[in-house]
Amino acid sequence: MARSPRTVYLIGQINAFVRARLERTVRLHDLTVVQYTVLSRIKGREVLSSARLARAHSVSPQTMNELIGGLEDRGLISRREDPENRRVLLVSLTQTGHELLRACDLDVDALENVYFAALTDQQHDAFREAMEILLAESRRTPEN
Repeated sequence: MARSPRTVYLIGQINAFVRARLERTVRLHDLTVVQYTVLSRIKGREVLSSARLARAHSVSPQTMNELIGGLEDRGLISRREDPENRRVLLVSLTQTGHELLRACDLDVDALENVYFAALTDQQHDAFREAMEILLAESRRTPEN
């Protein structure tokens, strides 16, 4: 009897397909997935430290500073010193950054609609809840 693929294999395959489509989608806005994710993480927060962004993306502060510098050069974000700690740089979206992110979000929403069209709303909600549980557990569980 043929064995079904492992769940981790299926997750990996879905990730590869979604990542490729997401790359193409945000590339239309001259962004990478990482840049889009950083802009999305900043959105909704008045300011966010570059160190916190680096931790959230599991990259070094130097790598995040390079990424932020590129976004700043494009006028998508602004940086300023934290008045309470001059060693901390606070990052926020500019109006141009908000506009670009809004346009990207519309395209990403359309992409999600395509991917999840085969699921009922109830299935989609359950899938999302399961992913959130697994993500939280993954963050809690140290690598072996």
